[in-house]
Amino acid sequence: MWRYALRRLSFLPIILFAISLLTFIILRVLPGQDPALVIAGQGATKAQISQIHAQLGLDHPIWRQYLTWVGDALRGDFGTTYQSQASIRHEFVRRFPASFEIVFLSLIVSAITGITFGILSAMYRNSVMDYAVRVFAVFGASIPEFFLLTLLIIIPSYLFNYSAPIGGYVSPLHHPWTNLRLFVPPALVLGIGGSAGLMRLVRTTMLEVLHSDYIRTAHAKGLSQKSVIIGHALRNAATPILTALGTAFVAIFGGSIIAEQIMSLQGVGQWFFTSTVLRDLPVVQFLAVYTAAVVIIVNLIVDLSYAVADRRVRYN
Repeated sequence: MWRYALRRLSFLPIILFAISLLTFIILRVLPGQDPALVIAGQGATKAQISQIHAQLGLDHPIWRQYLTWVGDALRGDFGTTYQSQASIRHEFVRRFPASFEIVFLSLIVSAITGITFGILSAMYRNSVMDYAVRVFAVFGASIPEFFLLTLLIIIPSYLFNYSAPIGGYVSPLHHPWTNLRLFVPPALVLGIGGSAGLMRLVRTTMLEVLHSDYIRTAHAKGLSQKSVIIGHALRNAATPILTALGTAFVAIFGGSIIAEQIMSLQGVGQWFFTSTVLRDLPVVQFLAVYTAAVVIIVNLIVDLSYAVADRRVRYN
């Protein structure tokens, strides 16, 4: 399995190189507002714009700009932001904990909610529980997350005169209660929204497994319902569930950009959104490569987890 993982990881630099090259060309070829004009303002003169171009290296050919960026990136220097001239690496390290926490909490909520209610829906097929879960899954997949996040701010303020903390980042080590108030509500929205598809997949997979011969044999041996569900049914249904969890992670990872922007959380997602609007090209370039690396590594982890969940899977 480790040889398979190393072989997959060996393709990572090639993929990241292709993505970085494609992103670099698209950012500079597609029409859009000149980054120098964004920095200098609408009343800037041509001389000021030319000076900013020279400072940022935008007056060089595209191939030379890209080779310069790749050379610096290989040394761990991803440049500075256009707006504040802050180090991109330091800014990323500062913002990463907020994004990691909201994605981590959302994935836990999605996994617990989706798997638990998916199993209950399959166990009590055509019952009130089953219909409630299926209706909830449809609504969860249909309602946009940005709409729910907006309601999350408006409804408590209007009905209960409660204003949840919005903006910034508070470490859970320093102020645990403030951190939970800041991150749990958006994590619940993202997690429950991401669990809708997982519920339906778990229900469908468990229904197929629960009607298998070995499940009936396990019941005939006198095993408890808990042992049959967890030890036999869920284990044999683990492969498609792991695939759905990987898909849910990617959806939550992308949805965190919207959540951070609406809740004014100082995370990587908000930074990505703001930098795209302001045409901060070095930041967008770096975050595009970072996002691609995260998705590739998560897909690899999901593939390797198949061998752990199902002993019949072997990577030779």
